[in-house]
Amino acid sequence: MPKITLASNNKTYEVPVGTKFLDFCQDNRTPHDFGCTVGSCGTCRLVLEVGADKVNPLTDEEQETLEMCTDVAGARLGCQLTVNGDIRVRQID
Repeated sequence: MPKITLASNNKTYEVPVGTKFLDFCQDNRTPHDFGCTVGSCGTCRLVLEVGADKVNPLTDEEQETLEMCTDVAGARLGCQLTVNGDIRVRQID
């Protein structure tokens, strides 16, 4: 099973392949902020410190939102991620 590690609390959680990061955070009350939950506000922007290749590919819509809210290279939106392998996530302030 894939593992999600959160940099904010350094905790690691096992999840089934195909888990939505948003669902995981809501189910586990993790310290990760979300806003609209549909990929348009940018509140949940993050960086995958490990495992960028273990999540679903970036979509054009996600890229547009990221371009409006951050200039951090490799940023992703947590509400758009599907976890397929081990990742380590750091939320962008």
